[in-house]
Amino acid sequence: MDKLIPDEVYQKLTTKPLPFGYVEHEGITLYEEGDDVVKALKTFKVRDDDSWIVTYPKAGTTWVQEIMSCVMHDGNLEEVNKRHTASPMPFIEFNLPKTIRQLNRLPLTYQVVELIQSPRVIKSHLPGQLLPPNIWDKSKVVYVIRNPKDVMVSYFYFLKRVSPTGRSGQTFSEYFDEMMSGKILYGPWWDHYLFFWKLRHHPNVLLLRFEDLKRDLRGNVERVSKFLGKDLPAETLDAITDHCTFANMKKNPMANPDSILAPPEQAADTAPREGSFMGKGRHPHRLKQAADTAPQEGSFMRKGKVGDWKSHFTVAQNEAMDALIRDKCYGTGLTFDQ
Repeated sequence: MDKLIPDEVYQKLTTKPLPFGYVEHEGITLYEEGDDVVKALKTFKVRDDDSWIVTYPKAGTTWVQEIMSCVMHDGNLEEVNKRHTASPMPFIEFNLPKTIRQLNRLPLTYQVVELIQSPRVIKSHLPGQLLPPNIWDKSKVVYVIRNPKDVMVSYFYFLKRVSPTGRSGQTFSEYFDEMMSGKILYGPWWDHYLFFWKLRHHPNVLLLRFEDLKRDLRGNVERVSKFLGKDLPAETLDAITDHCTFANMKKNPMANPDSILAPPEQAADTAPREGSFMGKGRHPHRLKQAADTAPQEGSFMRKGKVGDWKSHFTVAQNEAMDALIRDKCYGTGLTFDQ
C-alpha cells in the first residue's frame, strides 16, 4: 500500500489544492468519477467483518474514526499513533483528480479497498442509497448525526480550504443559500440524515450524535466498543476517552487531518514516512509542525463546538433554517438541540 503514489507525485499533490471535477449521479453531486464508483459499489464484495463510518461531511467523521481505530486496536494507543489514522481508513468514493490519477496510473480507491486485509474500516460520505446494497446485512455501520446548523458552518470553512477556485471569496450568506437549496456536494443533509435515521434500530447500525459525544464521550466510546464486539476493560475505555478528546486529537499529528493537508509552505518541506494509505506519509516532527501552524479558520479540526452556528447565523437565517428543519423532519422524530 505504501507505494500507490510515488514520492515525487505525492510531494506535488500536497503543495496546493487539487483540481477536482464534479459529476451528478441520481441528482446527487459527487466528485468526478463518482458515478463510476457508485456503479461499481453495486457489486462491491462486502465482508462480514467490515466496519463502516458513514457521515454527512463535517458531522464528526474524524472524531469517530479515531475512536474506532482505538477500539479496533484494543486500546493500544502506541500502535494507533504509529501512523496517521486516516491512512488505513480510506473514503471509498474519494479519488485523486482523474487527470492526475490516470497520468500516474493509479487505481480508483474502491479497487484499493478490495485489496485491504480484514478487518477493514471503510469511510464514506455517500448517501445510504448509493452504498453497497448488502452492507446492512453483512457489516457494522456507524453513522453520525450533527446539528445541521453547526454542520453548515463547519462545511463552509472546509470548502473554502479545499476548493482550488471559486470559494475563497464566497461569503457565508452566499454559501447559506447554496446549502439551503441542497445543491451541494453529497446532496442535501436532510435526505442523508433521514435515510439512516430510519435505520437507527437496525442491529447492524449504530447511530451516534455529535452532541452526545461532546456530553458523554466515555459513554459513547463504550457504545462503539460494544457495537464492534469489543469487551474492553474500564481502564482501557478511560484511556481511549482521554486520547479522543477534541483538544488531544487537535494537537495529535497522527489524528488531525491538518497534518497531512498542510499549507504549501509546510508541505514542500515535509519528509516522507512509511505507512500512508495513499503513498508516503509525513515525518512525525513535520506532522506536528503542520498541525500546530495550520490556520484556525481553515482547519479540519477547527473548533469542535456545539452551537458555533450562533456566531454566524443572522436572525433571518436561523428562522429560515428552523422552518426547513420543521418541513423536512416533521413526523420523523428527528430533532436537534437549539
